[in-house]
Parts: sequence; C-alpha cells; structure tokens
Amino acid sequence: MRRRILVAIVGVTILATAVLTVPLAIVSSLRARSESVRELERVAERVAADISVASLRGGDEIDLPEIESAVSVAVYLPDGTRVAGNGPATADELVEATGLLTRQGTVGSALVVTRPVVIDEQTEGVIWVAEKLSETEGRVRRDILMLVAFDLAAIGIAAGAGWFLSRRLVEPLELIRDDAVRLGGGDFAIGRRVSGVAELDATSHALSGTAQRLETALQREREFSANASHQLRTPLTALRLSIEGEVLNPREDRLVVLNESLVEIDRLESTISTLLDVARRGTGHRSQVELSRWMNTIRLRWSPRLADAGRTGSFDAAEGEPVDTSSQVLDEITDVLFSNALAHGSGEISVAVAASSGSLVLTVTDGGNLEREPEQLFVRHDPGAAGNGVGLAMARSLAEGEGGRLVLAQVTPTQFKLVLPDRPAEPLHP
Repeated sequence: MRRRILVAIVGVTILATAVLTVPLAIVSSLRARSESVRELERVAERVAADISVASLRGGDEIDLPEIESAVSVAVYLPDGTRVAGNGPATADELVEATGLLTRQGTVGSALVVTRPVVIDEQTEGVIWVAEKLSETEGRVRRDILMLVAFDLAAIGIAAGAGWFLSRRLVEPLELIRDDAVRLGGGDFAIGRRVSGVAELDATSHALSGTAQRLETALQREREFSANASHQLRTPLTALRLSIEGEVLNPREDRLVVLNESLVEIDRLESTISTLLDVARRGTGHRSQVELSRWMNTIRLRWSPRLADAGRTGSFDAAEGEPVDTSSQVLDEITDVLFSNALAHGSGEISVAVAASSGSLVLTVTDGGNLEREPEQLFVRHDPGAAGNGVGLAMARSLAEGEGGRLVLAQVTPTQFKLVLPDRPAEPLHP
C-alpha cells in the first residue's frame, strides 16, 4: 500500500507538471521570438536614424552604428543592391517584399526584420537586420531547462511528501490490522491508538471499544458459568436429598415429595433466569417487593437446613411500603450470605431486612469471627477462602449490577450488609 500511495502522488505530480510545462514551453518559445523581433526592430530604427538621404541617393559611404556581434545588419537600395553591412550580396525575398512596411520572417536559419527608409512616400532603401535562429532557440532551451528543473524539484518534493504520508497512513493501518488479528485470536487488551489522522483514530477507538465490549460479554459468560455451577449446587443437593430420602423412607402421600421437588425445580429455574439476566444485561428484572412476604419465603427455604445443621435462626422484616428492586437478585445474594453463615459461621443466624432512606438494607449476622482482611473475602477464587471463593464475589457483583453495595459490616460477630437502591438502576454496560 505504501508503494501505491507513493506512485499515485508522484504520478499526479508528474501529470500536473507536464500539463503546466508544455503550455509554458510554448509560451516561452513565442515570447523569445517576439523579444528577438523587437530587438531587431530597435536595431533597425537605430540604423535608420543614422542614415542620411544624401548617402542613399548620392552613393556616399554609409557608416553603420556599433551592433552586437550576434546581429547582422545591411542596407539595400530599392533595386536590391547592398550598399552597406554584412548581409547577403543580393537582397532576399523579404527585402524585395518590404515596400512601405516593416516586415519580419525567417529566411534560411535566420530571423530577419526589414525596415524601409521612406522619403516623400518613396522607399529610398531597406534596412536588413538578422539574427541566427540558434540564438533564439538557445534562450528557449534555457527557459525550458529551468522549467524542467522546477518540475524535477516538484517531483522530488512530491516523492518525499508521498513517502511521509504513506508512512503516516500505512503504519496506523498496519497497527489497526494487527489489533484486529489479535482480537480475532481472543486478545482483548487493545488500547486506543492516536495517529493524528481523525478517521484512523476513530477506527482504532471503535475497535478498542468493541474489544472491551467483547471482553465484558465473555467475562459475563464465564462468570455465569461459575456462578451457575455455584448457585445450582445447593438446590440440586436439596432436590437429591429429598428424592433419596423418599426412596429410602417413602411416605404414604407421594404428592408431598413431588411438591417439594417442584419447589426446588422452580428455585433452579429462577436462579438460572436471574444469572442469565445479569450476565446479559448487567441487572435483574425489578418489581415491587413486599418485605414481610419475601422474608417468609426465605424462612421457609432455610429453616429445614438450619434444623438439619442443629442451628437456630431469626428472620425479621420491618413493616413498610414495598420496595422497587429485583427480588431474584435479592434472593441470590441472601442465599449466598445465609449459605456462608451456615457453612463457615457459628451460633444463631439472624436475617433482617428494612427499607431505609430510599434503600433496602439487608443484614445477615452469625456468631462467627473472621480473621481475614474484609476485601479479600470478595476476591473471586481467592486461595485463602474456606470454600471455592465464588459466592461472595458473585454476590457483590450482583449487588453492584443493581447499583447497590455489599460489605462486611462487622468482624465479630460476623455481619454482612447489603444495600440496594429503591429505584430502577441503569444496566452496567461498558
């Protein structure tokens, strides 16, 4: 591409100089001939001013003025006899055709001007002035050579400018091409390049933005896979235990286990739907959540698990107006916090929710004691985590997707606090 740009610029310059040079050369040639004719006419006038009538009529010797060596001068009588100067011995056709008017033309290899000497409307003589055409042609050649020199200089400047422009245009294009190849290979670390060319910079910025969006989308898909595997484990385990328990100790009413299984299946579907929404849109579906009713579902879901683990729990929902939030996201975060308290905490687990200052505030407290840095708890796949290091990181991501925050409020006893805004939140798009 560099070669094509360079050839195009140089080619256009050559064409432009040719279009300009040819007419200029023609004009220069015509101008040089015109100047030569005027110079010869001036010489003829000088000679005419020095010639007396007596010298022409009486045959006296005629003294010609000093003339430059390149110019030949002669004086002829009307019958064609040369009486002075170094012209042809006999008058040429231009002298014979002079009459009462000054004439100019080319005779052989010379440019000739003839001027009549008129006395009483009678031609008493003819002044013949000539210059070799090679003199005029020499001046024309010098003018043309000067034009060609300027043309060559212009072509050289065009070649330099073409090389510079081709380098300035092609190098950013090559870098953008390399970025596109890297992007196709899965490398999303593509920065915005600045070349000074607005169109190329806009293309690089668009490619960088595309890379960021693709990286975000891929990261969300990966997080969905990790989150789904983590969040589906608990309801799947509950479903398996319910079915296995029924197989070992079947109850008389089989509808009980089927209804329990349907509840867990609904929970699985809700979890998958919520994680997909967050992975694709960055936020969950919002609706009006009545806190006491929502807390009752949490109690029903976790009370059997508390009883199996020999732990106690308290569930408290403050009275108030419904809150505009994503109940699915709220469920997922609560399940993560409750599951962690059940698996890694001790003592009673207390869950409390209330609407405060335009926000929903949820606290999950147990009697445990954390000895780690609070922020390390929310690092995905943290090697120091007691579990697999996914739950709390996912819970914080879900909270931030809703425009809220999840923090460790107390170390002893351990308490996590979730704050979600009581209003629609903008999706977190890159």
